[in-house]
Amino acid sequence: MHRIPLFTILGLGLTLGGCNNDTGTSGPASNSDSAGGSTTTGGASDATANVSSVSQSGTDPTTGVSGNSEAMTMGTTEDAGTTAGPVTTEGSTAAMTDGDTTAGIDATGDDTTDGTSGDSTTGEQPADCLAPAMLTPCDDGDDPFKALGLNCSDDPTTAIPIKKPVIMAPDKTSYRVATRFGSAQDPMDAKKPAWAPMEGSRFLVIGTGKFPALQMDGALVENNDQDSEPNGNPDGLTQLPGVMKYEVGSNNGNGGMPFMNCDGTHDCSDTLEGQWNLVPGNVANDVFYMAFNATVPAGTHGYLFDFVFFSEEYPDYVDTDFNDMFVVWSTSESFTGNVTFIEGQPLTVTALADYMTIQPGNPRLAGTGFPGDDEGAATEWFTAKASAEPGETFTIAISIFDMGDTVWDTVGILDHFRWDCQGCVPSEVDDCGIKPQ
Repeated sequence: MHRIPLFTILGLGLTLGGCNNDTGTSGPASNSDSAGGSTTTGGASDATANVSSVSQSGTDPTTGVSGNSEAMTMGTTEDAGTTAGPVTTEGSTAAMTDGDTTAGIDATGDDTTDGTSGDSTTGEQPADCLAPAMLTPCDDGDDPFKALGLNCSDDPTTAIPIKKPVIMAPDKTSYRVATRFGSAQDPMDAKKPAWAPMEGSRFLVIGTGKFPALQMDGALVENNDQDSEPNGNPDGLTQLPGVMKYEVGSNNGNGGMPFMNCDGTHDCSDTLEGQWNLVPGNVANDVFYMAFNATVPAGTHGYLFDFVFFSEEYPDYVDTDFNDMFVVWSTSESFTGNVTFIEGQPLTVTALADYMTIQPGNPRLAGTGFPGDDEGAATEWFTAKASAEPGETFTIAISIFDMGDTVWDTVGILDHFRWDCQGCVPSEVDDCGIKPQ
């Protein structure tokens, strides 16, 4: 089943240069070809709590929307161990809002681990770095934050405690804590799944559609073309959700100096605005959003996490308004904005066209919902490396959403969050660009 895009735009490239630090004119297109249908929930935490906005500079940016959606805001909680469900308020428009924050992080490449416990550093750990040298996984349950390697205890010498966790996703079928994704085996080791956790026994899978219930062993397996349906998350957003802003944030908000002189509110990488506005007037639909606060240990200058990007939009809708996006955002004092790149490219269907190396029909896509003969592809695993200031408390936010439609879904996998003593402070000559594992 194919749709005919309303717009075709010639290629847009955002080349910022990678490094290895060791280490339109119209609105959204119709989605009348929606597969629809509902599935049961399974594997996702249903615990709910009011979760507060994170306010560091006193202002309160809100997220403008259009379309027929619910308004969504963040409440408050002091329970760092509670996964927060959505707090919804009545209304005919959707607004996902959060308090103002300052500065963020960038991303870079790094080495991998054995999949059981995570190094908190790259290379030798300096004496003044108090980040735990090793982290013991605690992801045997269905907590999305623990699946990332977070909040295993409140002791910062042995774990990564977090505060004010929030998940703003009314449709809990839009995320799963899974032991594997798909039914394929690793082509290099038939005893291992093709898509398995990078640490511990589970990872977090988020998407713009509906996931089925987990299998008995915790695996997330989908039927062919199952990733072609809307979910119940907010539609019609004209701005990124929560603390995120797509507008350029470098050069004090004037842009043109990626990673330099962040304005503390917008995207200091300057990578998101061109992708968001690939077709003017486009909106985000099926929006998943989560966030948490973390306090950086003394002597620690960054953090790492692993991710994969899948999309049914590839290759037919590259350079069109159907430019699904996956964003991880940071509010560190050292940098504000998007921290997820692959050699300078943000995580969108169009920007990653050259990095979707797991091509349509590849056996590794079996059971992912993307194994069509001519559409649906994935990247390899990548590691993001981001900067932070020792001792600060900052926010990390994660979102994935459809652009321009509510079908032909996109999926992200996240795993293995850990501190990095060295970190990487982005600059004009070093964007901390990530490289494949």
